[in-house]
Amino acid sequence: MMIRRIAAQPQGHVALLFGRMQSRSQGTAAIARHTNEQIVLKLHHEPTHFNSTIRLKSPINDFSSLSLKRDDGDYYFEAHSEAFFSALKSRMESTQYETIQSPIGKPRATDMDLVEASYAAKDHESYDKILVLMRHGEAKHNVFEREYARTNGAPREKANDDQNYPVDPSLTGKGCGQMLDVSRRTAIFFNKETGLQPDLVVVSPLRRAIQAAIISFPTYTAPLSLSNTPWICHPLCMEQANGNKRGFVSSSKELKQIFTGVDFTLLEEVLIDENVDKFNSGGKVPLLESKIDLMRRTNEFLTWIKNRDERVIVVSSHATWLHSLCAFSLQYESGSKDLEMFKKGELRSVGIKFQ
Repeated sequence: MMIRRIAAQPQGHVALLFGRMQSRSQGTAAIARHTNEQIVLKLHHEPTHFNSTIRLKSPINDFSSLSLKRDDGDYYFEAHSEAFFSALKSRMESTQYETIQSPIGKPRATDMDLVEASYAAKDHESYDKILVLMRHGEAKHNVFEREYARTNGAPREKANDDQNYPVDPSLTGKGCGQMLDVSRRTAIFFNKETGLQPDLVVVSPLRRAIQAAIISFPTYTAPLSLSNTPWICHPLCMEQANGNKRGFVSSSKELKQIFTGVDFTLLEEVLIDENVDKFNSGGKVPLLESKIDLMRRTNEFLTWIKNRDERVIVVSSHATWLHSLCAFSLQYESGSKDLEMFKKGELRSVGIKFQ
């Protein structure tokens, strides 16, 4: 993945460079030091929103020529916490991906409604996995951005500079209502009678995505589920980084207290809470992730689910991540609806066949 330093913020910031490392300290930002083979980054954080001390190898590829572009339509982009994203980069580099080509190729994908998905779940010859993909509903940052733009007459992007901008925001009442609409559909189609039952629920580390899954699948939510469906928080499901505070990741310790029954082991492998320092987010420099970097993550996620035994898998994530998965990592028929961006609170099902 690519990590780039963007324009300096009003307060202190952290400069990140690979190869020749330049570091400086402003405000409460930490200093970075490097050796010949490894770079040790120690970042200071605000309480409850953590990043760990991370060791990074030299990058395999340089995607500095690639620019991050906003897509048309809704304000879809959400971001990563700085050190979380750095650690995720290091983790993915350990797989030694030399290109964006997935080691499993492009699985064949067929979009289907939930009736078709219930039949596909029994068709083991045609489909290896049935994915139930969903985007979270409206969150508090969406409301904050709208109000900021209306009050200040400024673009929504400027709202991120406001000290009151929500960090790792929860769903709004409207967002919860959007997911309740989804839960009415899941109550009808996901049961023993239809044969379409989640074998696994995978969620992004951000609160709004976890909340969305819990509201949408209440009877399968641990620890109350009678079916003992496992719930896993997977860092690969994070949204594309574009330097926004709404994507800062809460600590696994805090998330465990809020979302009991969700397995945060994979998140803990990226963020080690005992190595975390407090940090002034107002003085940090956010990071950018290229489209190719995002494709690497969605490709790796498909490899991960291919190697699991579960067949029907629910994935709760974010718009641009879901679009990367559907439009680039999977091979759909031309003209498929699943090549379009997900709307807030939207659920789709897809049958996939690995090569």
